[in-house]
Parts: sequence; structure tokens; C-alpha cells
Amino acid sequence: MLRRFLTNQLIVSTRFVSQYYSKKKILVPSRLGVTPGNQHLEVNLFDDENKQLLGRMQLNEAQKLAKYRDLILVLFDESRDPPDVRLMTGKHLAQLRDETRANKKRELSNEKITDFVLRLRPHIAEKDLLTKLAQAKAAYTKGCSIRFSLDFGRAIDEKETERLAARADEQKEFLARLKSHLEEFPKVHTNSKSTRSIILIVPSKFLVEKSTKKHEKNTDTQEEKEKEDEESKSIDDNNKSSITSQHNRKKSI
Repeated sequence: MLRRFLTNQLIVSTRFVSQYYSKKKILVPSRLGVTPGNQHLEVNLFDDENKQLLGRMQLNEAQKLAKYRDLILVLFDESRDPPDVRLMTGKHLAQLRDETRANKKRELSNEKITDFVLRLRPHIAEKDLLTKLAQAKAAYTKGCSIRFSLDFGRAIDEKETERLAARADEQKEFLARLKSHLEEFPKVHTNSKSTRSIILIVPSKFLVEKSTKKHEKNTDTQEEKEKEDEESKSIDDNNKSSITSQHNRKKSI
């Protein structure tokens, strides 16, 4: 009987360990339930109301303290050993969940960059072209990178000079037609060009902003370095002039 009881307790404890001691972080802070199988496991308790670390203790002791103060036990970070558990009110827990979800959603929207492919032909009607460009602008505002695939039909052999010249004129006319519409995007570059197709790429606005910030930071760093060099140079010149004046004074004496 004793062996069966210990085996059951071990199974329940193992479930708690696999659920709360795993390295996978939880998406949002959640209420922590205390059972006979996990009540003797240690947690790191933090008093969120008084902003005070209460230290390591068993889960059943943390539950008693939560009941005494009419607060909730919240599993805050299960990736730590022991897990971080906090005492907080239900209202604060709801606010914390909303903030965590909003931050996670913002991070995903910033990190996830997808390609929006737009296929265009040179004889497309103006109305259809404006519709497709509106779709591209909407995707760009959401952080997508835009890929314009301009299709001009079958490839032409190099020996067919007349057809090649006609195709080149057709490509120039279509690019000139698109130029005014593409000016609304900050950066557009040609990825590939052939007699059959032209690929234009508009980088995601997140990448453009990131590169702009990096360039500004490098510029500021360079300016600070130049300023420091000028200051050190002026100090060296002053030191040299003072040494020279002292030497001349001694020489005259």
C-alpha cells in the first residue's frame, strides 16, 4: 500500500515538474493551482503588491500566505529554477495579461515580414493597375515587403534583334507608366531583369526604419569620435606650445 501511495505521489509530482519546470516560457501569466502532488515543491515568491521578494518556499506555504492576504498565486516565469510565482490581485493579473498579449502581438507583427507578390502585365487596364497598387500599399503599411513581377511574355532569342528592340521599348514604356505610382514607396530596387520579366523589390518598412536608425547611430558615433579627436588634438597643441614657451624662457634666462 505504501509503495502504491508513493508511486502515485511521484506520478503527480512528475506532472507538475513537466508542466512548471519546463524551459518553455508561458505566453501570459496564469493563476497557479495547488494540488497534493505539487504542494511540497519549491517556488521563488515575490510580493507584487509591496514590491518585495519573499524568497524561496514550498508551494503550500505560498498558498497559505495568499489566502491570508486575499491575493492570487500567479505563475509568472516557469523557465526559472525554481519557478517565479507572484502574489497579486485579480485586477492586476487581468491588466498584466492584456499588456503581455499586446506586447507579444506587437513583437510578432514587427518580426514577421512576409512577401506580397504582385504580378503585372504591360497591357493591364489603368483601373486594374490602381486596384493592385492599392493592395500593395495596404500590405506595405502592415510591414510586408512588396515584390512586383512584371511579365512581358515569352523569352526572345538574341538573334531576333527587331523583337528584342520592340521588347526593350515595351519595358521602358511600362516602367515609365509605373514610375509615378512607385514614388510613394521610399525604396524600390531592381532584383532581376530579362527580356521575359522584370522583378522590382520594395523592402519592408521595418527594415528601412531599422537601417535608418543604424545609419543615424553610426553617424552620431562618427561625429562624437571626430569631436573627441579635435579636442585631444587641441589639448596636445596647447601642451606643446606651453612646453615650447617654457623652454624658450629657460633659454633666455
